[in-house]
Amino acid sequence: MIDYSQLEDIFAKGGLLEKGLENFEKRDDQLSMAWDVAQCYNEDRKGVIEAGTGTGKSYAYLAPAILHALEDPEDRTVIATSNVALQQQLMNKDLPSLVRLLGTDVSYCLLLGRARYVCTSKMLNAVSSFRDRTEALFSEAQSDEERIYAWFRSTATGIVEELDHPLLSSPFLSRVRCDRDSCTKQRCRHFSSCFYYNALEKASKSRIIVTNHALLFIDSSIRIENHEDYDDTVILPPYSRLIIDECHNIDKAATEFYSLSLDNRSYAELWRKLFAISFKEKEGQHLADILSSLNREATAQDARLLEASCSAFGSQLKFFLADLIGPEERRKFKSQCLVTDTAESFSSRRADVMALISCLDDIRRVLRIFLSGKGQDDDEIYVRMGRSVLESFDSYHTLLSLFLEHDAHRDLVFHYRYGSDRDSTVMMISPLSVASKLNETIFSRLSTVVCTSATVKAGKDFSYFLAQTGLDSFPDLITGFYASPFDYEHNALLLYPDGEDGMGFNIGSRKAYSHYLASLITDAVSSSEGSALVLFTSNEMMETVYEEVKDRISTRLLIQRRGTSAEKLRREFIEDESSVLFGVRSFWEGIDVPGQALKLLIITQLPFPHVEDPVKRSRCEAIAAAGENPYMKIELPEMLITLKQGLGRLIRSESDRGVAVIADARAKRYISLIRACIPPYSTPEGEMLNVSSFASRIENFLY
Repeated sequence: MIDYSQLEDIFAKGGLLEKGLENFEKRDDQLSMAWDVAQCYNEDRKGVIEAGTGTGKSYAYLAPAILHALEDPEDRTVIATSNVALQQQLMNKDLPSLVRLLGTDVSYCLLLGRARYVCTSKMLNAVSSFRDRTEALFSEAQSDEERIYAWFRSTATGIVEELDHPLLSSPFLSRVRCDRDSCTKQRCRHFSSCFYYNALEKASKSRIIVTNHALLFIDSSIRIENHEDYDDTVILPPYSRLIIDECHNIDKAATEFYSLSLDNRSYAELWRKLFAISFKEKEGQHLADILSSLNREATAQDARLLEASCSAFGSQLKFFLADLIGPEERRKFKSQCLVTDTAESFSSRRADVMALISCLDDIRRVLRIFLSGKGQDDDEIYVRMGRSVLESFDSYHTLLSLFLEHDAHRDLVFHYRYGSDRDSTVMMISPLSVASKLNETIFSRLSTVVCTSATVKAGKDFSYFLAQTGLDSFPDLITGFYASPFDYEHNALLLYPDGEDGMGFNIGSRKAYSHYLASLITDAVSSSEGSALVLFTSNEMMETVYEEVKDRISTRLLIQRRGTSAEKLRREFIEDESSVLFGVRSFWEGIDVPGQALKLLIITQLPFPHVEDPVKRSRCEAIAAAGENPYMKIELPEMLITLKQGLGRLIRSESDRGVAVIADARAKRYISLIRACIPPYSTPEGEMLNVSSFASRIENFLY
């Protein structure tokens, strides 16, 4: 049992944190949150806690986790986050500080999925071709290979996210990442220096493990598939306590994880594994040849059938996917749609699908024949690779079979994603809801689960999040809400159009709305003298407005484009304090810009769910069919949560001062709901909030 008085010794005035941390300030809400977390531990309960910016939520959940580890050395806590920056903060700052101040030796570590680590063996084999350039690697690295190798020689963790963003998409890096299929484990001569297995070994000896949401799902799904409980080691070692930070991302992450997909690119990679990679130790044979030699009963005809069927499947798939989305759908839906949105019924393609399934039947049958043989001891790695390939073909078979019966599966969403290229179409099946999966695979099987974030409530309560995740099935749930302690009333001004000169976004007025935004942004940025973050909900609108204002804004203008590192942009934005940054998606959350670099935040339009999102549309339809209002159940709550995330970029410390502008005139309609779930910004009262007055209000407030 965690002694609550120990928490007071840590967080109270004159406590360990105040004595040991510079600039620490006692916050009653931080102590209250720590009590909530401790209660979840002591009483084996589930908890959901919103803690606003500045509450100090990481210390509030880490302290009970450490105290529990001291009380029960056999139990273990896993902390799952979705943000690399938060993982680094926990590992490099928060955990070391608390462990030091508490005078304990509680062990902790970071463990991520295998592919997040570089493979020592692959790296050393790959760089052997440019050994003669070794000196250049430590002087002036030029190529991707040289820069990645230079990092490899200095890294302590082997986690590839330490690299600069452009290098993360390097083809060379993709060749030297760890992967399950090619790993020889203890038989590898570099096993003792393997970053991934060293991380696993450290995790087995740690009481607190920091990981990400993805590994949490992978580990839990393997446990269910193998009928293993949480007292067994799978990827994560045994644990019974879970803290999910940034929990507002759980629904989206779980939906992606539990989705099936089929596209040309993923199949091309599968074909490459079978027929394009040769193995020197097997006399230059490719995987398909090696697999065919595992079983003496396999014939040359089987080998020919495998190659012919794989080639046939690839060519048939290419033509099949190219015709799925016609010109009419591409005009109506820009990048994604439901299977039922297409002009031609999917059932009319039944013959094509059956032909694909027939190829898969042959491929799977032959692979099973090959893999049923014993092979030699040194064939284990190829057997593992073969089984992985077979699993992918099984997944394709399941997806195509389910698509043929899509009308019969109301709990699944059948949809397509696509780009301008006809070869880019992806067939997808996603769960209509992940609530039952999360409940059955994780929440109901652990003693303690604490979900926390700065943005959980949508309006006055947690009902939206609880319904999303299935936590509403726990009657003794502990909930807590702790507002940001920062002085928003004096340090933050909120402006939104309250007159006829403000525009509410709608699809039919894109051009007029972009002109309106360009004018508003130009005047506002001039008044703030830069230091502005402008958040968009679509790349198209961002690019349009950027073209209109790029010659009208005198300060440096940064823009987030595909392939651009968000972290690199953030650093450039901070270093040039008068710059202006146009951002989408990743800049709505997880970006910390304290100080003078951010004085003006502009939300260009209310972030309602994308009208094309097939999963959201299907969920709304299901709610409507049940006689409830999807607007109130999904669309409005999701908009409010995303808006909270965006507005949360402005005030990041007690000394920050800034202005937030919601440019969308629809904000007036929702202002009471918005105010109910955001900090108490100052807003001019008693007169109309005309857009024409924004510039002077911004200047007067800031200067």
